[in-house]
Amino acid sequence: MSLTRIDPADFVFNNDAISTSCWRDENGNPVGDTETTPTFTPQPFPDGNIINYYIGNPANLQFSNVIINKTSNSSLVARKAYGQFSNIILGDKNANFKWGGASKTFLRVISISKNSLRSSLLPGSLRIGNLTDNSNMSPPEILNCGRAYKIIEGDILPGGGFSFGRGTNSTEYGLFLPDVGLILLEAFNFDLFPFILSNLNPTPTNHVFIRARNTEYNYSTNPSFISGNSGYIINQDWFSNPQTYITTVGLYNDNNELMATAKLPRPYNKNFNNELLIQVGLNF
Repeated sequence: MSLTRIDPADFVFNNDAISTSCWRDENGNPVGDTETTPTFTPQPFPDGNIINYYIGNPANLQFSNVIINKTSNSSLVARKAYGQFSNIILGDKNANFKWGGASKTFLRVISISKNSLRSSLLPGSLRIGNLTDNSNMSPPEILNCGRAYKIIEGDILPGGGFSFGRGTNSTEYGLFLPDVGLILLEAFNFDLFPFILSNLNPTPTNHVFIRARNTEYNYSTNPSFISGNSGYIINQDWFSNPQTYITTVGLYNDNNELMATAKLPRPYNKNFNNELLIQVGLNF
């Protein structure tokens, strides 16, 4: 068996990401798109400060709606939750959330479930009622938890479309935090429909370029290629004009251990008159 060491320059790393709807059915398949919202079933907690929303059965949680209130006299849970979210988002449990030039002490936090979040949320994909984020208008503010975009009122476009990620009304209604899957809104009544949101799921890929030059891999290592007694090539025409067919590429480490294989879509005829360049994608 002959091996060729791969040049480090022939390795190319891509960190691509696939965007899908956040919402998942009970089989884990994305549901909903930029125009439709699936049916969520609410499951309120007894104290009324937390409502979970699921699809199909309660185990298939999509997001939670949490009321936090720094100045509440009636709910210790709401006061503690405000400090916990302040610590996560701002890095200070005593800090106040601010937007539109004012502090906000009574808020609604929408927390996207881990399964729906995947790696992060996609800026410019949010729509709650007629609200969206401003990611297509302004760069994010960087907080303790990562990127933060303002939530603004989007525009209904001609033909019924929606201005995802931008709007003409400059009023700020909250914060969109894509890296931790949180949406902060003032605690007024709002319509969850439509509730449209997408996530990003990275798919790191190594691309390896394999080259078989015109002088390489023209003679088969299969025992049937030569005579077992004399060691000569059985077909004399193959001596000066060999014909092999490459079907598989094997990738080995320095200990000659097979690490991965790649199948060609069809056998490729290799001889002294041609070369072969193969791009192998390693997904992990």
